[in-house]
Amino acid sequence: MNNPMQDAITIAHAAILGEYDVPPTAVVLADGNNVQLVLGGFRDEDESESWQDALRAIREELDAPAVLLYFSAWTTIQRHGQDESLDTLIVQIGTQGRLHFRAYEQVRDERVGVVTELRELTQLREDTNPDTDTPMEPTLGDVFAPTPDSFRESSTYLDLIDTVTEKLDEKTRIAEEMHSYLH
Repeated sequence: MNNPMQDAITIAHAAILGEYDVPPTAVVLADGNNVQLVLGGFRDEDESESWQDALRAIREELDAPAVLLYFSAWTTIQRHGQDESLDTLIVQIGTQGRLHFRAYEQVRDERVGVVTELRELTQLREDTNPDTDTPMEPTLGDVFAPTPDSFRESSTYLDLIDTVTEKLDEKTRIAEEMHSYLH
């Protein structure tokens, strides 16, 4: 992966352009073997420990250099001394020792409501240590912390690793088939 930050932002932008909204979605960025998790798939996406542990486990399994979290939200910013509520795309990228936050105003086609353009809100750009207070919630937290033993021993962990392995094997098989058809 050449630039995990740029790759992550490109993935988040591609997910929302032409759409109405995106649910909270995480992507483990692993050199061509990206794994996506829609957080609504967990029993309670508000219980960050469960999905954070899942992301840690997948990141460790794939030895991934970065993890991405993105979602649509309403954000209040100050413009000309006034509070203004903006329709935004929130993007977080977790890399070793850093947590990067970016926010983009979602510009919509007035006729149909889909997002047609994104404008970075530079006043909401922040890079922090993952162990400190974070400026936005939900947060990835420290996805490079070790996966807790209690999670590794859970059925969720075993199901998750089986599913990821199965999907990556399927992706490899499809790529090989496509390669053989092209030659």
